[in-house]
Amino acid sequence: MRTHYGISREGSSSISSSSVDAPTPRCHCGVRSPIRTAWKCDYPGRRFYGCSGYGTSRKCSFFQWYDPEPPPRYSDVIRRFLEANEGIRSENTELKKTRQELLDELRSLQHTLDETRADLEAAISASTAMEDNMLASVATTRRRGVLITVLISVIILLVFYR
Repeated sequence: MRTHYGISREGSSSISSSSVDAPTPRCHCGVRSPIRTAWKCDYPGRRFYGCSGYGTSRKCSFFQWYDPEPPPRYSDVIRRFLEANEGIRSENTELKKTRQELLDELRSLQHTLDETRADLEAAISASTAMEDNMLASVATTRRRGVLITVLISVIILLVFYR
């Protein structure tokens, strides 16, 4: 025999699509009540009939257990699974946050790398230009040195052979 119990407002449930041998009861609104599963109450995992307007603006409070009351161990095991699941969800949220922080840091490092690469390419270009200028200066200095040597030789020849 099914009994009528209240479920807390903070309780959570989900609608089940399982078929029922007995006719589905109607709630106080006159609508057929789907089978739901309680997750955040004293009976986690236990199924019940509840108004299809549950969680909406409709204020129907129809509630009737579908499943017989499970042994206490059942609720304890389900509760531990739910706690473990919540821990995993929390860790997953933290991992997503850390992943996003790492992606942001990677983007920042990529931007810094691109700027450094551009600075390095500009420095290489400037260094190449300086090297070209130095080579041109060396060539000019050699030509001048040769010209000065020739002029000195001509002067010496003119002075001694006159």
